[in-house]
Amino acid sequence: MDLNRENISNLTSLWRLAGQADGQYYNNEDYAISSVAESQWPNKLWFHRSPTEKLLKVALTEYNCDGITIPLWQPDVPEEILELNGFTLKNELTGMSIRLNDIHDQSPRLDFHKVTDASSAALWSSLFLQAFGYWIKPSTVVLTMDRVNYLIGTHGSQAIGTAVLYRDTPKIAGIHSIGVVPDHRRKGYAADLLNHTLYLAKQHGASHATLQASSMAKDLYLKTGFQEDFLLKNFVKH
Repeated sequence: MDLNRENISNLTSLWRLAGQADGQYYNNEDYAISSVAESQWPNKLWFHRSPTEKLLKVALTEYNCDGITIPLWQPDVPEEILELNGFTLKNELTGMSIRLNDIHDQSPRLDFHKVTDASSAALWSSLFLQAFGYWIKPSTVVLTMDRVNYLIGTHGSQAIGTAVLYRDTPKIAGIHSIGVVPDHRRKGYAADLLNHTLYLAKQHGASHATLQASSMAKDLYLKTGFQEDFLLKNFVKH
């Protein structure tokens, strides 16, 4: 199993789903674009092959790319192509994966609630904004919740964070949006959110889980048993 390819496939499938459900999605043999109006996600332009400067200019000319992020995971792509066209590095993420055979539920402190309606979708989006600092429209959550498990973690009466479980294939579970709101950080809740989501993925029949980790979160994933697989760089044009 090519876990790098499965990781990217899960991620881009989620972007595609959001654009098709609540925005715009365009795809050809060279690249794809998925965006949602009045939202900061997914809003991605990604390439199916290593982009040339000519291909980049074609994509930027044919589509309004204001607010678009371009992710690169191909190690042989010269970043100067993007920099010469006004893009700068936004962040670097590490693609990671784990086998789920030894995963057990280790999150007794939290209760978990799946988003099932507009009210819980609005709460999930609010918590996500607090945790990550950017906005996902509640309508996108509502329109995709039949395919995506949007989870809210609570401790007593307090909603403390978010998680997403998305399977684009039966054996691969994409783990996304593990986030804790500022007032409840440094209490171990991120590990609780992660462990429960991994256990849920295993219950659903997945054999592996994949994710993309920020530098801040990578230590948690390594301690959980994830392996580092590849580097993903996100570029934006201001």
